[in-house]
Amino acid sequence: MKVGGITAWQAGGFAVERGAPKWDLERQVRLAAGLIVALSVLASLVVPGAQWVAFAIGAGLTFAAVTDTCAMGMLLARLPYNRGAKCDAQTVVSQLVSAR
Repeated sequence: MKVGGITAWQAGGFAVERGAPKWDLERQVRLAAGLIVALSVLASLVVPGAQWVAFAIGAGLTFAAVTDTCAMGMLLARLPYNRGAKCDAQTVVSQLVSAR
């Protein structure tokens, strides 16, 4: 049986800073792809050929499913929102020690 970890830390009454909850990357991809498809279909009412953007997104999603890679996911992962906080082990240890 393991002793310690985050559960033991919380059970000891110590504070845990979780930060703001973030959307999973897969959910972000679904939102972005859905918006692009919906907007391109609406735009095709005014701009001839805009429906091909929706086709390209559909083809990209199909390719992502077959190959288990996702270009849109890789791009979204690079956004500052999706990058974790930068810290080193020394900073983490000093924060844990000072929290006691």
